Amino acid sequence: MDNERLTYFSFDHHNSMAMYYGEKYKVSLEKDGRIHLIIDEAFPDEKEFYINDSSIFDSLLAIVRTYKTDKYKKNYQPKFQVFDGDSWNLYYKYNTGRSVSADGYMAYPDNYRDMRKALSAYFKKWRETTEGAITIDYFKITCKNNKGRDEEYSIERGEKEATITLRDAEQNILETITVSNEYLNELQKVANAAQLKNTMYDYHATDENATRCDFVARYNNGETYSGYTCFTKYIGHKESSLLDFFQQWKKQ
Repeated sequence: MDNERLTYFSFDHHNSMAMYYGEKYKVSLEKDGRIHLIIDEAFPDEKEFYINDSSIFDSLLAIVRTYKTDKYKKNYQPKFQVFDGDSWNLYYKYNTGRSVSADGYMAYPDNYRDMRKALSAYFKKWRETTEGAITIDYFKITCKNNKGRDEEYSIERGEKEATITLRDAEQNILETITVSNEYLNELQKVANAAQLKNTMYDYHATDENATRCDFVARYNNGETYSGYTCFTKYIGHKESSLLDFFQQWKKQ
């Protein structure tokens, strides 16, 4: 066991009734040898990195051994029923194929609080920096239906400023606006909360008048994600949050 090394690690602590409460960490070894790190996945302030330094697994292994998490029970539950409480999940794998998992709801191992603080302290340096983080460089959303709706909005990062293009055929709007690149960071928070990168959509609607929204997102590491949703009467929260981002310029 002394020769084992970690190849995957994940931990999250959350409350199902409190949106964006807690913390999440996910570290995985990619096939090309890089380390993929995601902090606070699906939170607005989610950050994602690719790291070439495998010592991150050595540091996590030290925390695992310090707090003897291999000896955690698989599940912890309170003696009495508790509603709207906190849940946690811990899972990691070794290069030998062995894995360890533990979780709980309003019940914890004796050293859980110290273990959680140690993880928070370790990941703090990535949570507080944007250097090396994967960010959106280009985003476009197009929504069309058979009732005349035809609109498209895009934003692209430039060397000094970002370019926004607004097109709304129904309202006869077509314009290009130059804004600060900082707006890409604001859009990324909206996209993170909508889990755009994590779950690109493929929702089908049989209504021939359904509205279809297509998404394209390009990131600074060259990755491109695309997908779509269809909705009939009521626009979904994910679509509306992304469309609302561009409405501030249509109102000017």
